[in-house]
Amino acid sequence: MTNFFRKNRKIFNLIPGLIILGLLVVGCSGPTYQGWSGFTSSDGALYFGGIDGKVYAINSTTRNQSVVFPGEGEWVFNIPSVGVSGSVCGPACAPASPRASIYATPVVVGDLLCVGTYAGDNGKLIAINRLSPGYTEGVPLLSRGEWTYPSGVKSIGAIVGSPVVVDKTLYVGSSDGKLYAIDAAYGEKKWEFNTGGKIWAAPVVKDGIVYIANYDRKLFAISGADGSQIWQIELPASIASSPAISGDSIFLGTFDNRLYSIDRADGKVKWNFEGGNWFWSTPVVNDSVVYAGCLDHKVYAFKVSTGEELWPPFTADDQIVAAPVLIGNLLIVASESGTLYMLNADSGKPELDSVPVDASVKVSVKAPLYAEGNTVYVHAGNFCVYGIDIQTGKTVLKFPYSSNE
Repeated sequence: MTNFFRKNRKIFNLIPGLIILGLLVVGCSGPTYQGWSGFTSSDGALYFGGIDGKVYAINSTTRNQSVVFPGEGEWVFNIPSVGVSGSVCGPACAPASPRASIYATPVVVGDLLCVGTYAGDNGKLIAINRLSPGYTEGVPLLSRGEWTYPSGVKSIGAIVGSPVVVDKTLYVGSSDGKLYAIDAAYGEKKWEFNTGGKIWAAPVVKDGIVYIANYDRKLFAISGADGSQIWQIELPASIASSPAISGDSIFLGTFDNRLYSIDRADGKVKWNFEGGNWFWSTPVVNDSVVYAGCLDHKVYAFKVSTGEELWPPFTADDQIVAAPVLIGNLLIVASESGTLYMLNADSGKPELDSVPVDASVKVSVKAPLYAEGNTVYVHAGNFCVYGIDIQTGKTVLKFPYSSNE
């Protein structure tokens, strides 16, 4: 498959890989659903969204005790359906369900949990009271601070990239090509900016500036205050990953198999590195090092300032789609086939033995990893959430949420 993409690179650059991405996301054969939403946490609860169209709040301690779900402080909320027609991944696939799905990682804003939804071409930003969801038949309970944007039956484009909150403003990109700034308390739009191309990546915000990439090969710097453009650049290929920032540099991957370092001040390319396939996952930055997982099965480490490789690439057993996570000096990486690797962040060598996410069944891992203490949480493609103790390699949490209909 890698050779196929290389030979047809020009085609994919001219026609962004929406159909290909749709097939990878939804699938026309094999398992229909994959876990893509990552986790956010607050007050001891883990929150995530499912492709089953539901949002979950789980207590990892309660789950360890095998208490019947939902236990104290836990809940499941069914996102209201959005009427759509047509198919999600082209004429070869089954027609899209009006049920909304969730690919984006939710974000906590005070007592609210804000969730972006995906339903064919349509999407909404929904604010749920995370202490006690109050929606009734899809209508937010205003007395609990809940809201939807846009309100009523209206919708924007599908939301795939996770929303980001800064100073009580939510920034979210949409497949309608627009970046939205929404008041997090009331769900009112402050401004919108049209990038001219589908957005499936999350924005990143630094010093009052919002950086957003789209499928039309462009990266924008936008004023968080009023939505005015500061600069834009066009890269040789569609942009595949959400950006990460370190100091005065932005890091992101593109469909020309490259990882780019971009100057935050003016958008000029500082350096780039060509891997053996797409850099899909969001890079991880720590101090002067940027770590990047690639679909060529490898994990790379670069010096932030120069792009110099700091250690020989580590090769996993499969593609790396999920964003890695750092715990102290350990870089935790998950391959798509469900193997967890614990690498020394300074050398790239395995510090601890690799472990399967689930020893009893092969699972697919595409969602970003999440860490608390020594536990790494994995949202796998089999409707299951796992917690792995990286020191012992033992599974401390296994929550099969698909059975909770």
